[in-house]
Amino acid sequence: MPEPVRIERFPYRLLMANIFLDNNILFLLTQIVPLLYIMTAALYGVHFFNELPQAGKLKQPALILTVIAHVADLGVLTSMEGYRLSYSAYNLLSMVALTLTITYMFIELTTKSDKTGFFVITFAAASELFTSFLAMHSSGSGPAFSGIGIGVHLISAIFGFSSIAIAGLYSGLYLVLYRQIRLNRFGLLFQRLPNLEALELLIMHAVAFGFFFLTITLIAGGIEQRSSGGNINLLEPKLVTLVTIWLLYGISLFIRPLFGWDTKHMAVLLIALFVLITLLLFVMSIITPTFH
Repeated sequence: MPEPVRIERFPYRLLMANIFLDNNILFLLTQIVPLLYIMTAALYGVHFFNELPQAGKLKQPALILTVIAHVADLGVLTSMEGYRLSYSAYNLLSMVALTLTITYMFIELTTKSDKTGFFVITFAAASELFTSFLAMHSSGSGPAFSGIGIGVHLISAIFGFSSIAIAGLYSGLYLVLYRQIRLNRFGLLFQRLPNLEALELLIMHAVAFGFFFLTITLIAGGIEQRSSGGNINLLEPKLVTLVTIWLLYGISLFIRPLFGWDTKHMAVLLIALFVLITLLLFVMSIITPTFH
């Protein structure tokens, strides 16, 4: 007698195998995108550690090409009949990689500082590389986007959390560089990283991006909830968590002018907030196993 579980799961895996293997463009993009992330991270790494001029010229075009290829990959995937962009681990990790890279790209273009790209893009590359192992096991089923509003809500939330992660990373780099200067250790990081003033600017840009996207997340979620005729539960755990994170990062934008904090204390606060937010999201994932 056949096992019911195997019979039930087989069509989903067969569907994904057909989607990825039967479409040459999708299959090619799915293989190329992780390689582009690795190549881009390598170019940023070579330029950071060795200052190779050729790597410096190629890294930003590689970054832009990676973003374009990743967007095209998601576009082709979601255009396929029978697949829905859902809250699966594959889709969410892929979106985290993409939003981290896009957020960094905006920060690099607006601040003209490219010395921290290796650290951010390496994290994004690891995330995208992991999704490549999940691709063949993603069924495209389960809770999915039900409209533009919820799509904006989810995507802006991922952008917001990606910005928070980048702010935490920059804060860590700031404290490392600050400590090296205090100890008169002028090693590789001192030579390669932006100076403290530039890192301070990068931190505030990341915090501003995070606060902006979290604001969009709240607004889009409220609009979608009202348009669908549902009642907003103000005590819903994930809403409380999101509002708390939004308030904490909103307050952090005004702590310096209001209380005269220096950047060192701001960096410690942002790292603590990043750890707190990660713990909150982990607890929420246990209480409610779905993303939304």
